[in-house]
Amino acid sequence: HDLRSPLSQVKGYSTMLQMVGELNDQQKAYTNKIEKGLETMNQMVDNLLDMGRIEGGIELQIETVKPYDLLDQVMAMLQPQATQKKIQLMRELTTAQDIEIEADQALLQQALFNLLDNAVKYSPLNSQVNLRLVDKGDSVVFAVQDHGVGIAPLDLPYVFERFHKTGRKDGHNQKSVGLGLTIVKSIAERHKGRSWVESVLGKGSTFFIEIPKHQPGKK
Repeated sequence: HDLRSPLSQVKGYSTMLQMVGELNDQQKAYTNKIEKGLETMNQMVDNLLDMGRIEGGIELQIETVKPYDLLDQVMAMLQPQATQKKIQLMRELTTAQDIEIEADQALLQQALFNLLDNAVKYSPLNSQVNLRLVDKGDSVVFAVQDHGVGIAPLDLPYVFERFHKTGRKDGHNQKSVGLGLTIVKSIAERHKGRSWVESVLGKGSTFFIEIPKHQPGKK
């Protein structure tokens, strides 16, 4: 994609700088900042492209999905980041292990990934993130709970809005600006579901996705 070309060029020049010769501490600090900035920009480009596909009305690829399998997959994907911060990822067994729903597996996995990634990002060192699934009969609710700084009451109504800047900061002391939670909301709504958050400032946040067990039009 055209958005990636300039980022790839900057990445290339940054790599070349590191290959020219031994860098001093200040130069290493500069290249590290470039690399971190590129990671952020690449993530934003990915999110923009994902939003375009989701809001462009792509047809859901509905299939039978096992929610606990999805949670296990997402936990495995983010285990390295959690380990780096000494964060325990805890999956709570709150309903039958073999429960099944109808969903677009790839999109639902992405929504759960975004929620867990968000929780790990804003959790303090040596803490815990809890994941649980609740069976409500006609629907299931996924919950991802962190024990971070929480979200200010004034920010709560807007956390799923695109590019909304909250007061919380991630592990790099950067304020949240992005589309990750907006994508979560869009994916939930495409499944005729919903997303919301509950938070206590100074104690942490819990993000929820509720998805109907059965999707209209499944073949």
